[in-house]
This record gives sequence, structure tokens and C-alpha cells, in this order.
Amino acid sequence: MNLFAYGTLMWPEVLESVIGRRPAAEPAVLAGFRRQRVKGEHYPVMVRLAESAVEGMLYRGLTDEEFRHLDLFEGAEYDRAGVHVNETPAIAYLLSHDWKHIADAQAWEPEQLKPEHLAAFCAEYKGWKAFNR
Repeated sequence: MNLFAYGTLMWPEVLESVIGRRPAAEPAVLAGFRRQRVKGEHYPVMVRLAESAVEGMLYRGLTDEEFRHLDLFEGAEYDRAGVHVNETPAIAYLLSHDWKHIADAQAWEPEQLKPEHLAAFCAEYKGWKAFNR
């Protein structure tokens, strides 16, 4: 399966921390969605919006086991959704309907995640212990 990543998982070191490797990747654009900030956080969520598009990374060839790790990483706030990125089927994690209240109306761009924010995210994220091998 393929993964469309649009937030912290765009950074290969974060994905590697979650699934244990760096799969083949390429820049990609997903039409029909918008990336928004999470209130009080440095990472985004993605919601459907017909007239928008999101730039991200398309990772190819992930296993079911790797997606189980990604499910744990993303948590209850996100739902898996089947999408097509440039006609390639992929999975993207969308903001769950029950968690709409965490989304800020402001758009989020990757440049907003400064190296110190990424380091803080990795240091503060409580789920990393579940991924240690």
C-alpha cells in the first residue's frame, strides 16, 4: 500500500521512527483537500475541500504491519481514507469527524514546522515508546 503524508510524516526521520525504515518516496499533490493547523500544535490535519490541494510525499510499498504502527501514531483523531494521488491509490489520514474541534481555520504549510518544532514534537510525543523495536 502507499501512504500520502502531508504533515510530520513528510520528514523521513519521523516516518522511520514510526515504521522502522525509509520507504521510496516522491513529492506529490493531492487534489480536493486542505491542510489546516491543529490548535496549539505545530502539526496539521487534513480535511476535504473540493477547490484545494495539498502538497506532500507519496511513500510506496508500505506493509499492513507498518500501517498498524501508523494507526497507533495517528491515534483516534485521524481516520484512514483511500485517496488517489496522480491516479495512484494511497492511504491518507484525515481528521476524524469526532475531532473537528481541534482544527484551526488557518492553513498549515511545511515551512511552519521549524527544526526546533520538529525536535520538540519528537521529544514530546508520548507514543514513541510503542514503536521502539
